[in-house]
Amino acid sequence: MHPILRTVLERLALGLLTLFVVSIIIFSSLQFLPGDFATAVLGQAATPETVAAFRNELGLNEPAVTRYIQWVAGVVQGDFGTSFSGRSAGREREVMELIAPRMWNTLFLASMTAIIAVPLALALGITAALYRNSLYDRAINATTLT
Repeated sequence: MHPILRTVLERLALGLLTLFVVSIIIFSSLQFLPGDFATAVLGQAATPETVAAFRNELGLNEPAVTRYIQWVAGVVQGDFGTSFSGRSAGREREVMELIAPRMWNTLFLASMTAIIAVPLALALGITAALYRNSLYDRAINATTLT
């Protein structure tokens, strides 16, 4: 296998592993928060039967590992779930519907940044390598590190 291809595949695998570990940390952190999500959404005046029905509807009665696996399976399929912000008013919306416009803006901003940053970084890196250990090299290194 070509060394560059191998390096790219290793970086992609490391990125996926990092996403997996971060998702486990965030999911686990949410499990340790005090209180109950169903009680928080329904309010203190909710009857125990209503809270139990709501917990059952959301799958909060399932073990945390099962909920995590179901969540990852949904995300892999593009299902991010339903937002709770408008649920009480009957305006349920999919999370993807809420984040899609912002995601496109984020991707646009990231691509414009990459269009500027990558050629600039290559030019600065190549010229710094050509004038190694010179004042120019030190200035470029100090500036980019800063």
